[in-house]
Amino acid sequence: MPVIAKFCGIVIRLMIDRTFGVHIHAFHDDSETVVGLNPLRVIQSDAPDWVRDWVLWWIRHHEHQLVQDHKVDLNLEMPIARQVAGHWKAAAAAATPWPAA
Repeated sequence: MPVIAKFCGIVIRLMIDRTFGVHIHAFHDDSETVVGLNPLRVIQSDAPDWVRDWVLWWIRHHEHQLVQDHKVDLNLEMPIARQVAGHWKAAAAAATPWPAA
């Protein structure tokens, strides 16, 4: 799973598979939050509420990049990690602003 963002000790990774489609795994310490993108929903989370809230804020803020700009070949002619890496070069360079309190 390629890392697409890191902030406040939270590591966000993108996962794509044939069963669940595109979804996000966010890790903080020993906890994990799994968020589906279409529709946006928390699938599973054992993370503190503030981690879940920040992850959901980040996903909403970057939703256009995650859903619309992202073209992944699920026929797997090219490894998924390489496909996704090509789409996230700009996202990795962009600074993530803090959410409004």
